[in-house]
Amino acid sequence: MSEETTLFKGSSSFVVSLGTFLLGSMIVVAAIVGAIVLSIWLLIVAGVTLILMAVRWIVIRSRTYELTTERVRVRTGIVNKRTDEMELYRVEDITLFEPLVQRLFGVGTIRIATNDTSTPTLEIEAIRGAAELREQLRKSVEACRDRKRVRVTEME
Repeated sequence: MSEETTLFKGSSSFVVSLGTFLLGSMIVVAAIVGAIVLSIWLLIVAGVTLILMAVRWIVIRSRTYELTTERVRVRTGIVNKRTDEMELYRVEDITLFEPLVQRLFGVGTIRIATNDTSTPTLEIEAIRGAAELREQLRKSVEACRDRKRVRVTEME
């Protein structure tokens, strides 16, 4: 039996919420400029916007992915943690998405379709080296199936 090794461990890039961060930054700048000219209340708007942006950042960073030669783990949560695991032999299809904005930042998203009832699809969002990781994942799925003597039969 082979030893389980980690292929990837990390979290999504901030690119998944780029629009939120850009809009929030514009609101903060406008509120600060407006507060100087118009009202101090706009500073409160800027503060609240900064807090919301910080919370979004923490949520993104608190979701971590771990891909090993045996399984995929997704850990989420800030206060209450949740860990979902999916065995690699259950993987049916792996798709790589590289939208323009993600490509500009050198990241991509891997979508994994499975025959697992609790996790029929799993997305690993906006990670660096997504194309290479997808290929490593594909090879690991095949190796895992061989070790467990599992075969996938497609029916039409």
